[in-house]
Amino acid sequence: MKIAIVLNENLGPGFLANAAACIASGLFNKEENLLGEQIEGKDITYIPITKIPILILKQNKNNWKNLLERAKKNNLKYMLFTREAQSTTYYADYTNRVAGKPIDQVDIIGLGVLGDDERITKFSGNIALLR
Repeated sequence: MKIAIVLNENLGPGFLANAAACIASGLFNKEENLLGEQIEGKDITYIPITKIPILILKQNKNNWKNLLERAKKNNLKYMLFTREAQSTTYYADYTNRVAGKPIDQVDIIGLGVLGDDERITKFSGNIALLR
């Protein structure tokens, strides 16, 4: 299993980090066996972290609709992340901003996908890493 997150590389570093964190947390929802076990240190407990790779890629010239279709074609679990989500403080405000809207009426800033290694590689083949 692997995750690939495609982000609008023109966002500032804080917005990029926030978008990646939100997308990863959404993709981990209801998934089992993707996190390791809690580790007991000498004077601290380390909480579980991911056991799978998370690629962070840049959108470049890729169209969001095309990327979404590519995710669907490869049977990947996917999640869109929008500016409407990133610019709200309360989840209810986000819900009100996007409920019932088609993809072309929201401002997409990221897309995350989760799936087996081969399908993620097919999805992300020509998309560059965000550096």
